[in-house]
Amino acid sequence: MKSASEGAPARLVFDLTTTALWSGPPVGIVRVEGEFGRWALAHIDEIVPAFFDPQTRCFRHLSPAMAASLIAQEVALDTLSFVSPARRGKRKTDRIPAAIQPLAMWVLQFRRTLLRALERLRLQTANGRIASLADRVQRGVMNDKYRAIMVRADGSRRVYLPIERAVGPPVNLSARDTLVCAGAGWAHNDIAAIVERKRKVGFRFVMLCFDIIPVMFPHYYKSGDVEAHRDYCRRAFPAADLVIFNSRTVEADVLAYCRAAGLALGATAVCPLGADAPLQAAAKRLPAGIERGRYALLVSTIEPRKGHRLIYDAWVKLLEAGIPQRSRFKLVFAGRKGWMVDDLMRDLRSDPRIAGTIEIFTDADDATVSTLYRNAAFCLYPSRYEGYGLPAVEALRYGKAVLASTGGAVPEVVAGFSPCLDPTDVDAWRLMLDAWIRDPAARAIYETRIRTSFRHPDWDESAKTFFALVRGQTAVAR
Repeated sequence: MKSASEGAPARLVFDLTTTALWSGPPVGIVRVEGEFGRWALAHIDEIVPAFFDPQTRCFRHLSPAMAASLIAQEVALDTLSFVSPARRGKRKTDRIPAAIQPLAMWVLQFRRTLLRALERLRLQTANGRIASLADRVQRGVMNDKYRAIMVRADGSRRVYLPIERAVGPPVNLSARDTLVCAGAGWAHNDIAAIVERKRKVGFRFVMLCFDIIPVMFPHYYKSGDVEAHRDYCRRAFPAADLVIFNSRTVEADVLAYCRAAGLALGATAVCPLGADAPLQAAAKRLPAGIERGRYALLVSTIEPRKGHRLIYDAWVKLLEAGIPQRSRFKLVFAGRKGWMVDDLMRDLRSDPRIAGTIEIFTDADDATVSTLYRNAAFCLYPSRYEGYGLPAVEALRYGKAVLASTGGAVPEVVAGFSPCLDPTDVDAWRLMLDAWIRDPAARAIYETRIRTSFRHPDWDESAKTFFALVRGQTAVAR
């Protein structure tokens, strides 16, 4: 006699937790998970979007409509009650007895708790005047952090929804199911619970691995993040039936890591990531202070590994020689402020030597980034190490020459369309910046090659390849 699970249709349970917990313009891992989720919702009948609930230690259903709203950022989740599995028991509030936690939050996090209560009122009331009043009070209480989450660029409200109202019942994984994790599982999933459930039920587990940089270069990260990533790797790799990598470089990194650590590794495959086509109607004007064709652009989260300090040091030397000033040339950084960069941000904001020559955009939306790409003289990507390097690809899709690094998969990804420099050699970067600022012809050979020969998959093509691998419709190599 067949069990209920044996008679059930096979499902692809797609983890959207990272996307659901994100706020702001999607970047990096969030972009990948969201684009793959968007494509799957439109093309795969058996897709089941899911959210990992750390309280119940299991995945819960997201309706297709809710999943689409989260991907499109029409809805933002209130994460006050979300406790990262990697941080469980480590927050100050975790030590507060459950019975008095609701009252304690009014004292410890008054603004957030008030906004949360008013949002519940705004969403639940049928009285338009009360909803409008709640909105006005919220807008008066919001600081910049919450305004970015709860208010769209056009001033309209974004729904700020408690997690319990966004998610449905548990996803009862069966042996016929495939669980697909393509986000930041080390931060948002309880990998021990997933592995234990897999052992009991026997579902198929597929994971997308972006890189193992926190394990390879722990000095670029906080110790807690390194510990969480290392634990995830040691549990997830042996449990996965298929690990898909975004580059051959990362595949080689993981194979070497698993051999050294004595970890089993099942089937592997490589799926290049997609990149957005240039926005055809980038209506936004360039931000004040920069001129078309008179700046170099670095798009990346500002964190120690990404090379902003190296470019800053090279830029100071160029300014001392008077190079940028002669052509009113500037440097533009576009990306969120990350971790362990307080000293760099302080220097960027206060160093009198660079005053008026570096522009920083930490909250640029897609249209602004598109405008910056389109009007840049050339782009920079000096990262010490990358598992892929989407900003370099995006720059190439805009037809821009890129000074890239030799770090990790970057040479593999730019594939000869950019010169690649040692990300520790400040003088090499200074000399190339000098040449490309003073003589546009020095970069023209790359611009011509990019314009006539560069080809890279878009997100639809990448997602189609990814899910073909997940479904076993494409040969998987080891």
